[in-house]
Amino acid sequence: MKKSLLISGILALFFSIHHLANSQAHFNRNIPSEAHTQIGKLISGGINTVGFAPNGGWVVATQDGKSFSRNIPDECYEKIQEFQKLGHIIKHVAFPPKGGNSWIIVTDKTTFSRNIPDEAHKQIQSLQKRGKKIRKVVFPPSARTENSWVILAEDGTFFARNIDDECYQILTNLSQSPLPGKPASRKIHHLEFTPSGGWLVIADDYHFARNIDNEAFKRMNTMRGNKERLDLVMFTPTGGWSVISNGRINQIPSDPIRNFENSVSPDIWKKMRELNVPGVSIAVVMNNEIVWSTGYGFLKNGDKTNAVHPESMFQAASVSKVVAALGGVKLTEDFSIELDEDIQDSFTNYQVPVNSGLKNFTADDITIEGILNHRSGIDGAGVSLPGIRVFDPLQGGGYSGYGQNIPASRLPNLTQILKGDNPANSEKITIAYQADTARRDYYSGPGFTVLQKLTTDLNRSPYERWMKSTILNPMGMQKSAFTVSPETTYKPEELTWGYRNENVRNRYPEYAAAGLYTNANELANLLITINNGGVYKGRSVITKEHALKIQDGLGTNTSDPSINAQNDYYCHGGVNNGYRSFIIGFPTINDRDRRISSAGIVVLTNGSNTDFRYELANAIIDAYGW
Repeated sequence: MKKSLLISGILALFFSIHHLANSQAHFNRNIPSEAHTQIGKLISGGINTVGFAPNGGWVVATQDGKSFSRNIPDECYEKIQEFQKLGHIIKHVAFPPKGGNSWIIVTDKTTFSRNIPDEAHKQIQSLQKRGKKIRKVVFPPSARTENSWVILAEDGTFFARNIDDECYQILTNLSQSPLPGKPASRKIHHLEFTPSGGWLVIADDYHFARNIDNEAFKRMNTMRGNKERLDLVMFTPTGGWSVISNGRINQIPSDPIRNFENSVSPDIWKKMRELNVPGVSIAVVMNNEIVWSTGYGFLKNGDKTNAVHPESMFQAASVSKVVAALGGVKLTEDFSIELDEDIQDSFTNYQVPVNSGLKNFTADDITIEGILNHRSGIDGAGVSLPGIRVFDPLQGGGYSGYGQNIPASRLPNLTQILKGDNPANSEKITIAYQADTARRDYYSGPGFTVLQKLTTDLNRSPYERWMKSTILNPMGMQKSAFTVSPETTYKPEELTWGYRNENVRNRYPEYAAAGLYTNANELANLLITINNGGVYKGRSVITKEHALKIQDGLGTNTSDPSINAQNDYYCHGGVNNGYRSFIIGFPTINDRDRRISSAGIVVLTNGSNTDFRYELANAIIDAYGW
């Protein structure tokens, strides 16, 4: 082997396709001509790695212990030879974009590196001490910092620093297991970045790419269509590429997560673009634990800096009411008050007034139960009286919110909202129908504002503070909060913007009705708590009796014409300006084959298409047969 022959820009300017009888194949475009030749000679031994150095050098190593290189650092070349003499198989060689004597070699037994980022080196050592075998280490050539890298382990797990955020999102999605106690259905085996900022991830028969050469992408799709396994896709510093297959794709187990993604016609990413939904976050609960959670798209329309993750903060919209329902039943546990007891005398300096347009009214009880079931007598959607607000189905719980440009200090306080006084943009909250003779429910955000007032008065504490300490934190929802100032509560890279023709993030001081900020992972804890009889990780948040009532429809719905499910469920949706949300819980599922006894789904979006949340939930329900 010659170690340092300068190839002076001689490239394979043609497109070369080679298939061997044993289904090995390679496809090259604009790579060094000698590299092209050596790949062809060596592929029968199975190509483990093709590494292109920033200076135009390259190395090829095979599964049967052979290698060939040109113009790579002397020490790297010598170390490869040393490892091979010791019987090591070279699995991977990579060169950070800074060039010089900077490289890493991964063998079937160990790793060795020179001048790679210190944090990457320490992380490799840490992973190896924990028994992880390293598969490859990848360095994005267009990164803004030298400390940008991904370590991929043989088991498909990864550790990354300062890489493209959507790439990190896809890596995370592919690492999720679709069933309790099982590994991910597909194992990530390859990752690569282009010099122009593109990237691709391959996991068995699945690949996902952004901004790579179009011809390379088409070739990858063709190979997958031919059942050829994509083992390597490598890019030169000048934009050339090489696609290598060492054999056929093995049979892959059924993967409900990928089935879900692809059953959203034509697929979830294309559907999001069609519907102008910038981002989606999903969490799926089974047997009272989060089994998988995924993110799709971005925090803000038109800005691809920060991708959505299961930890990204969304407005829960009217799903806030389910959390408020837990707060409502907790009041009955902490104070001498019953669910069906009149609360008019329990306020401080307040009673819900009767609407002047309500004739022949007989005094009726306003109860917590009535509020949670939207049958309290308090004005709501469908009530027709003079002076009653017109409910916009595209706004939050009967409230339009306040624009993000209005400072939190200029928002109405709770008393002003109740009375409809300036600067409140909603009417006075009143009793608007005879609750005990009503034949239907009247969906009422104002009813939950009355509950917010009751909670504040009984506890002599701001609603958001009491709910945080008594309900949210005990359910492990530490980041979730009822707030009108999300920009000071969360970091920009954590916080979504809603989208409705423009980027919006209205403020909702009507906390109980519409004002919760949360993420998919934490909102899943709400479903776990309700499914588990009011208990989260051994701690009772509400009583089992009350949890069962919520399962049976107290503060939730037990049927929805938009949902196609075989098992009994409770659910609730949410609509705020630019946000849509949906949760569904299955307290009992009899799936003995997969050992699933209960389940739940969280869907959060920062778009304005209401039906999309149902399509996503139904796709997951269908993937599991729930």
